[in-house]
Amino acid sequence: MENKKNKGKIIVIAVVMSLLIITNLLTFLVTASCNMAIGNKVLINTPSSKSAKNITKLIALEELIQEDYYKELDEQDLWDYAFKGLAKGTGDLYTNYYTEEEFEEYTSELDSEFYGIGVQIMNNEDGAVLVDSVFQGSPAEEAGMKAGDIIIKIDDFDSSNVSVSEASNKLRGKKGTKVDVVVLRNNKEVKMTITRDKVKATYVSGKMIDNMGYIRISEFSSDVAKDFRTYYDKFTSENMKGLIIDLRDNPGGLVNEATDIANILLKKDMTIISTTNKSGETQTEKDTTDEYAKVPVVVLVNGNSASASEILSCSLQDNEMATIIGEKSYGKGIIQEVKPLNDGSGITVTIDEYLSPKGHQIHKKGITPDVTVKANSDKAISKLTLDEDNQLQKALSYLKQQIK
Repeated sequence: MENKKNKGKIIVIAVVMSLLIITNLLTFLVTASCNMAIGNKVLINTPSSKSAKNITKLIALEELIQEDYYKELDEQDLWDYAFKGLAKGTGDLYTNYYTEEEFEEYTSELDSEFYGIGVQIMNNEDGAVLVDSVFQGSPAEEAGMKAGDIIIKIDDFDSSNVSVSEASNKLRGKKGTKVDVVVLRNNKEVKMTITRDKVKATYVSGKMIDNMGYIRISEFSSDVAKDFRTYYDKFTSENMKGLIIDLRDNPGGLVNEATDIANILLKKDMTIISTTNKSGETQTEKDTTDEYAKVPVVVLVNGNSASASEILSCSLQDNEMATIIGEKSYGKGIIQEVKPLNDGSGITVTIDEYLSPKGHQIHKKGITPDVTVKANSDKAISKLTLDEDNQLQKALSYLKQQIK
């Protein structure tokens, strides 16, 4: 009798232990596994109950549209737009989801050679195709295209509300072929015919003007700081009396290239820029070299000078190492992180905000020039002669006064 009781206890304990093991295993699978398939069902670990409800709703909505829509639909297109909508829900222009094709286009090297018209484009907050910058010496520049233009038509294709990838594919083509482009500029349509050619972006150019070094940076791409250094050293050896850094129509780019240039011009331990995140954590980057500019410096900016351009400008302005001349800058003072996803798609996410050395906000505020001078010409910056460029003339006269 006693043996039977003991056996019964052992069986009960074994059953309880088995149930505990199974329960713990299921709990582990549900909470620790983000993708456990059971037939056509998937257990997903969600950050909140609200996320779980919304994912269920999204799947139901996708099924409803597929069943009731009057035409056949591409299921992946529906999901791609759902992913894009999730990124757009941030309300941030610079947080974006990219399909595999779009992400490959986005991450391709801007300074690589290709056949096209020679522009960098982006979607603005209205979804329009905006010309961010026009490469120097490019077919687009020759045709008169300018930064800030909105491309509304490419041949017979309506590009008023398409992705960057779609617009880029239409603008590129075989060498020597022509493309008709219509842009919107100051609420007026401007038509141009552009002949596609090999495009090699050149971001830094320089020359001496009246014993003043003039260095133009059209974008902060890779090796820009090295190219700046080449011109800076050359002009220093030629005994330049002052330096003009032209950042007009520069949409930004690689921040480290801008901070490397600031390191050349600022004094040791001066603050270059600070960043802050949603937790209130602040990080500060300081000048680390004994080298600094020993001649007066002017930085030229306008309404299309953004991001890394504004970082270099405010670092020099706040530390009183340069005078800013021109028009108020664009006002992009936030940092994006580029994250590739497993299927080849990707996302850019805004993670931090920049603050000037004196703690001023840059985003949506811009850099206010020390000396405001409005441009008196609609020509591309690189197309202006000295007689036509009143902002450059002001920079030269200001430097001459400083030297005296």
